[in-house]
Amino acid sequence: MLKSFNLKKEKNKAIAGIVLCFVLIIIGYIVLNTIATYEDPPIGHTFFILVGLSLIAIGSVGIIIIVKHLYDVKRKKKRREQKRKKHKLVFLKKDSIEKKKEE
Repeated sequence: MLKSFNLKKEKNKAIAGIVLCFVLIIIGYIVLNTIATYEDPPIGHTFFILVGLSLIAIGSVGIIIIVKHLYDVKRKKKRREQKRKKHKLVFLKKDSIEKKKEE
């Protein structure tokens, strides 16, 4: 199942994760507002209230973590580019290296 989410780009993985989190939130909302409000649910009201709230919380935290990860990746790329611009690579010429070897 996890190999089906084997997407190449980071954005595509994030979009799939966000969609999955929204599905969790919707399932939690359905459990909380429909099953928990029945007259006599099979396991009890408290169980379904806890399940619904925990699904909503897990989905919300998942979205926050995915969005934070995406912005952190962008920040890291910008920092790397800035460091490259500050520290330019200087290559020695072959003539200067050969002269040092002769001396």
